[in-house]
Amino acid sequence: MRQDTSLRTLIELVKLGARRRLVSLSTSELGRVLHLTQQGASVRLLELEREGMIERGRVGRRLGVRLTSRGYDQVASLYAELKGAMNRREEFLFTGRVFSGMREGGYYVSLGGYRRQFTNLLGFIPFPGTLNLRLVSPTQIEQKRLLRSMTGIFIEGFEDRARSYGPARCFRARISETQKGAALVIERTHYDDTVLELISPANLRRELKLKDGDELSAAVHLE
Repeated sequence: MRQDTSLRTLIELVKLGARRRLVSLSTSELGRVLHLTQQGASVRLLELEREGMIERGRVGRRLGVRLTSRGYDQVASLYAELKGAMNRREEFLFTGRVFSGMREGGYYVSLGGYRRQFTNLLGFIPFPGTLNLRLVSPTQIEQKRLLRSMTGIFIEGFEDRARSYGPARCFRARISETQKGAALVIERTHYDDTVLELISPANLRRELKLKDGDELSAAVHLE
């Protein structure tokens, strides 16, 4: 079983109610949830069934899916790990692959309404751009989701003559052990929880000699 992708599928099935009962679910519906093709979702279910993580049956005329006790144990183990991390730690450690985004970060970070707040609340003037990390581990993707439920440092939305800009939250971060910065949780964004956006007073790509595909870690403080 491909642990990362299969665990994510199990998590989504639990969210759909498949912990205790057969849930009516087509492969096209599952594919939309997982951002997979119908064929990809079908292969994922076959792998999980072969590993004894799920069982399938019929709900009326439709396919039904339910987690086995073994499958649920996988999800419960992840939950316990995350809960323990939150209770014991004051930070989340994220590791991901650097990638180039749509280059909107520099524009938004440079806007006066945001820039002044970053400077006042974080104590540094951010470099005009974000560094994007693609998260792979299900544990870290769940950590990113958990950040959305935390208070963090609130950045107010604002309006100018052109349009309105939404609020955001940020969390102080230590990037690659040597660089200070912050992780952003943005209300209006094109990215899902597989992406962590970072800001820093430094040009991180230049200072850390980063290129797309490089692995980078960031310790995010849970303020």
